[in-house]
Amino acid sequence: MQNEKKEKNKQLLSSALQLLVVLLIVFLLRTFVIGTIYVKGSSMEPNFHHGDFLVINKLEVYLSTPRKDDVVICRLDNGSNRENIIKRVIGTPGDKIDLRQDAYGVYKLYINDILIEEPYIAAPMTEKGNVTYPFVVPEGYYFVMGDNRNASTDSRRTSIGAIAEKDVIGHVVLRLYPFDSICVIG
Repeated sequence: MQNEKKEKNKQLLSSALQLLVVLLIVFLLRTFVIGTIYVKGSSMEPNFHHGDFLVINKLEVYLSTPRKDDVVICRLDNGSNRENIIKRVIGTPGDKIDLRQDAYGVYKLYINDILIEEPYIAAPMTEKGNVTYPFVVPEGYYFVMGDNRNASTDSRRTSIGAIAEKDVIGHVVLRLYPFDSICVIG
């Protein structure tokens, strides 16, 4: 009887230890390797819509730096309000960003004086924000914009500005919902 009780306690302790290890692994994976996020708003249309459920690679930001055209999740903290936003990396450290208006009132994106074709944007850009151009992206920062340029609050606004590398929390790698739009994100 005593041996049975000891054996039962050992099994219980072993099971509790296994559960603790599994929970620790899940915690470490969710904190440092992968994450999930719901898209809020329309700033990334037509590519991402309100309610899309995305998987992000958090580990990548520890191992490498974001590249142009990466879709990333950025942390914003203005003291009273903290939120995560989804944006596309437009400029990396040292890039000169310029928005030049054409004869039709449309702003064209130039990076280092080269016109950039942007097939992923929702509509021609008619809003340039209140940042002074040309804007040189500081070391350790990224210039980010939404794909729906006319409905996106992003680095073109001084209230957000360039995003510090420490505030890029992950690279979007997969859309899981809606189910008919599941896809890997480049």
